[in-house]
Amino acid sequence: MSTRILFSTIRRCHWLNKGFAAIPVRYYGDIPKIYRPYGKTGDGNYGSTLGKQNVGYVEPVREQILSLAKTIPFTDKDSVFNIADYGAADGSTAMAIFGELLATLKDHHGPNTQFQVIYEDLEMNDFNSLFKRMSGIIPDPPSYLQEMDNVYVLASGTNFYKQCVPSNSMHFMMSMTSVHWLSRTATTFKDSIYKDAKSSTEETAALNKQAELDWKTFLLRRSRELKRGGLLVVGTCAEFEDRNTGENRYIVQSFIGLLNEVWKEYSITGKITKDEFINTNLSFCLPNMEQVRKPFDDKTSLVSRSGLTLLSAEAVVNPDVFYNTWREKKDRDGIDEREEFARMYTSAHRNWGNSTFMNGLSDSRSLEEKEQIVDGLYDDVKKRISRMNPEIFKDDLRFIYLVIRKE
Repeated sequence: MSTRILFSTIRRCHWLNKGFAAIPVRYYGDIPKIYRPYGKTGDGNYGSTLGKQNVGYVEPVREQILSLAKTIPFTDKDSVFNIADYGAADGSTAMAIFGELLATLKDHHGPNTQFQVIYEDLEMNDFNSLFKRMSGIIPDPPSYLQEMDNVYVLASGTNFYKQCVPSNSMHFMMSMTSVHWLSRTATTFKDSIYKDAKSSTEETAALNKQAELDWKTFLLRRSRELKRGGLLVVGTCAEFEDRNTGENRYIVQSFIGLLNEVWKEYSITGKITKDEFINTNLSFCLPNMEQVRKPFDDKTSLVSRSGLTLLSAEAVVNPDVFYNTWREKKDRDGIDEREEFARMYTSAHRNWGNSTFMNGLSDSRSLEEKEQIVDGLYDDVKKRISRMNPEIFKDDLRFIYLVIRKE
């Protein structure tokens, strides 16, 4: 029995002896399975691995953000200009663009204008790393907070499928690489960890139904929070047609396929059970353009009637920084560092998948045993990638960007 639980038990018995009602004790092991960030809390793992890729996802809408931000209504009656990042992780993805945005708005509204920046993510998010980045303890990327006055940073641990801030309070919102995550696991894929060619019609339909509901919920919550004239910019991992093959493919499809392949082999060899394989499902849906546009194209929808208007929607293939690093070194120095490519790629993308595999394993296993199995999975995946030609393995990083105004 841990010291904390022992203390709670002794205190509870003392109160009972005095005639007080029984106090329920919550044991840590009773907390349900939820997403937990990979890496040690406070070490900035996300930004130092996957963040190197994700920071570039803002680039296709950077100029649009900086231009449209100056059109957001802000008068003397507004004491604070409110900015938010939904699905912020450790703040590294938005650091540069928020620094530019704040500088643009300070120049436009005056240096004495007050700004409040709210970073939202799940309650288990590594907010420790976020504030270390803000304060400069983790120095890369450089924190805008170290160079600007009248900027106040807060965090929200409220799930973004709920309302996170007061109604009619926000001027600018951004969400990058997060809205594809669902509020719940929509279905259990029997033969894969995510939908593929073998998925049943019922499985795919259940996934799409949950995704449609969650997308509508996310937009309605943000609509309630936005001021009139406020902006919401969303960049979501996506699925769309490959220009070379005509095949529909989604972001990091090769990597997800490899994870599925190794995990299935584990179930066949007995390293994990068949039930554990079935219980491992990525709780996201990578949408296509029709799906993300639907609430806006239907002028009778709750989203349209709430005042949200779609200003632009664009499908973009973003560069893969890990592939580019490998290719540049090969072309410049003649060095084919496939093992380094595999290490960087696997380390980065473990951030979003690790928790799914941990949660798929049976609770009859110890935490140490679970970690050993999942460590082995990613090590095996890394080794297989190192034996592949990055030219063949690399994925187009498919994204859809939406710029939305609250009328």
